Amino acid sequence: MSQQLTTRAGHRPPRAALLRRTLLALLGALVGLSLVPAAASAQEQVLVWTAGNDVTRYLSAPQTAVAGPARVIFDNSVAAGNTTGMPHTLTFDTDTPGYNHDVDLNITANPFDANGGYYEAEIVLTPGVYRYFCAIPGHGMMWGELVVTDGGGDPDPDTTPPEVTTTVTGDQDEDGSYIGSATVTITATDDDSGIDTVQYTLDDGDWTTYDGPITITQPGHHTLTYRATDHAGNTTEGTITFTVVEEDTGPGEPGECSDTRATVVIGGIDTGVGNADVGDGCTINDLIAEDGEYGTHGAFVRHVGDVVRALTADGVLDQRSAGTILRAAAASDVGR
Repeated sequence: MSQQLTTRAGHRPPRAALLRRTLLALLGALVGLSLVPAAASAQEQVLVWTAGNDVTRYLSAPQTAVAGPARVIFDNSVAAGNTTGMPHTLTFDTDTPGYNHDVDLNITANPFDANGGYYEAEIVLTPGVYRYFCAIPGHGMMWGELVVTDGGGDPDPDTTPPEVTTTVTGDQDEDGSYIGSATVTITATDDDSGIDTVQYTLDDGDWTTYDGPITITQPGHHTLTYRATDHAGNTTEGTITFTVVEEDTGPGEPGECSDTRATVVIGGIDTGVGNADVGDGCTINDLIAEDGEYGTHGAFVRHVGDVVRALTADGVLDQRSAGTILRAAAASDVGR
């Protein structure tokens, strides 16, 4: 009996062994399936616009997108930069010829509304160009273009920056300085995605949108920096310099050169420097012309600096006398 039991324990019937192997195979298959990762979903396209206290531009905006579904985020919150409660809209243009009109989106937001100025929307884009803007009255400068390529991507992306040329025109003296005024013209072209913006800054001032030739009449040395950006985000930058001098109104004519005081006097400050004759019957005081119209005190001081530098170069003044005159101009109230 015990031998029979041993035999039965040591040899499984063929059918039971087959069943066991089948169950183990199924279990392995199930475990294997559970370890196979699901196919990754397509990456979501998110387009973000932000606005703030400025009524001339969005703080940020996308320039390009791919055709298909997109999630739009319009953020006009305090965190995004709106600290005044200024309302803005993100509105897609559905009327202007030349643009896609198949997205009807009009979101109004301010940082103190129920959403805190933060909104999201789902849209579907088609290849082409969309124009967007802020519809709040007085915010007409807040607009831009969104260039959408097909779902296959741009086979030939624009990586070439715009071509920019600048010209400075006006009457020039023998030193190359512009007499009375100088006019700067900026020309930007881009044969691929097209020009998006052209901006300039004069003498480290604020960046300004270029909308036509710029005329500078302020005497002195000037630096103009420009930048042009195409719709693909490529940018070309450059700098030009030039000098504007006052227009010669004819020294020696009656009433033009009549300051015969013994010393150079500026705004009641007597410098003690001799009021030398500089030719054509004019004196240093005549050239300084403290009674002229300068707009600001700084403009007057710059004018005096130009005068004394020229007189020093001509040997009329020495460095010490030139410095004395310039300090008197800075201490005066002329132009204030």
